[in-house]
Amino acid sequence: MSDWIRPLTFGGLTIENNLFQAPLAGYSSLPFRLLSWKLGRPGLLATEMISAKALFLKAPGQTIYLTRSTHEGPVAFQLWGADPEAVGYATKVATDHGADVVDLNCGCPVKKVRAAGAGSKLMEDPQLIGRLVAAMRANTKLPVTIKIRVGTGASNYNGVEVAKIAQEEGADLLTVHGRHAKESYGTPVRIEKIREVVEAVSIPVIANGDAKDGKSTLRLFEETGCAGVMVGRACMGAPWVFRKIREEMDGNIFDSPPPEEMGRILIEHVAMMVELYGEEKAVRHCRKLGSFYSKGFFGAKEFRCRLNMCHTQTDLNELVDDCFFRGVHTPEAQAAQTDEGI
Repeated sequence: MSDWIRPLTFGGLTIENNLFQAPLAGYSSLPFRLLSWKLGRPGLLATEMISAKALFLKAPGQTIYLTRSTHEGPVAFQLWGADPEAVGYATKVATDHGADVVDLNCGCPVKKVRAAGAGSKLMEDPQLIGRLVAAMRANTKLPVTIKIRVGTGASNYNGVEVAKIAQEEGADLLTVHGRHAKESYGTPVRIEKIREVVEAVSIPVIANGDAKDGKSTLRLFEETGCAGVMVGRACMGAPWVFRKIREEMDGNIFDSPPPEEMGRILIEHVAMMVELYGEEKAVRHCRKLGSFYSKGFFGAKEFRCRLNMCHTQTDLNELVDDCFFRGVHTPEAQAAQTDEGI
């Protein structure tokens, strides 16, 4: 194994490797995590963002976000919120529901989250982040972590300040997304700003942003000195990506699963989603999810067009069978779709 990939200990927890699966709103539910663990085996998995306020108010429908399985690896339950009392309460709920780590989101740029004073909006008030971390620390003996951005904007790279406060208040590890709060994913990560945070604190720092293969992951390790790397968008439709990263960092060539195998994985994913959410909700979600699985092979354009016409699990399974198992590699199919740009 590459010297960069190694076990990591923080807050009394030791995980088998230092590759982290990012919390992904709408995606990193239990089925996603089970497949990531089965096919990629990251050191730490993560839930979707969980509203601390909703847990505090005992709003209906929240327990589904707390669902976990004995068949998955260590899991970080990620909370979002801006009220220390609610975040403290939610930390205790997460602990009681089997979390291995409790994480606070201080980086989400979504308007709904920012409007509630949470996510990346918190970066504008480092002292509030400190109070939130202290509330988490007071309500669990589990590792407490936070996920931040490098700053609030181009005129305020305050990631170091936030990291120091979080460490002082009891955070055991932090993840740094290498963009400021106003930057989109099209902006290259700011390697030097992640490195500044790494050098400013004594707790482990996980680098996040643009990791998708062995080369990009190695760059984050080498140029930031981070303790580990978090993988986000590259997971979607590719739960094997962590194995790909490890193989490539070992100098090996990794062949992604052929369409037939991806089809089988997608069918398994759909079945678990139906079991968790019920057929109607699961099928709606899988219209988006399925498009990620189809990237990079001939037949993807037709598949994506037909996804929106699926209304049942049977519809989805038949579509996967048709597009992933039949005709996707014929000369006619390839000739017809060489200009798709996928």
